[in-house]
Amino acid sequence: MIITKNNGFEFIDFLFVNETEIYNYHRLAGSYAIIKCDEKYLLCYNTLRKQWELPAGQREKNEAPRDCAIRELYEETGQNVSELEFKGLLKVKNLKSDEIKYNPIYFTTLEILQPFQKNKETSQIQLWDLKQSIGYIDEVDIKIFDYVN
Repeated sequence: MIITKNNGFEFIDFLFVNETEIYNYHRLAGSYAIIKCDEKYLLCYNTLRKQWELPAGQREKNEAPRDCAIRELYEETGQNVSELEFKGLLKVKNLKSDEIKYNPIYFTTLEILQPFQKNKETSQIQLWDLKQSIGYIDEVDIKIFDYVN
């Protein structure tokens, strides 16, 4: 059984657009990095929110969305990649403010995971088969798998 936890956002849609079009969507927010390895997906345990999540985070000033995904992936999971494929935009709504935001979604496949070091945000990582019971996982993240699978 998959147990979801809401992190304050509601899934609205997944938009299949060209990467060159993403700046046409406002508010363009932080990026996700979806990693597939051994037919499973990489998740990290967020110690602040007490749930499993996909690697993702906010862009730094003047940072490109792809660079954000690469940096967040490394910071949260220790995985160092240089190539990610753009899959589309996640459209979500903030449940408190009703603000709509768009998150770029990037994807790659790895043969083997690189070593992980616990950090201030992430206590552990794991590869997930989308079925196994692992505890709480973000409900928006679950929806992303419908579009990158």
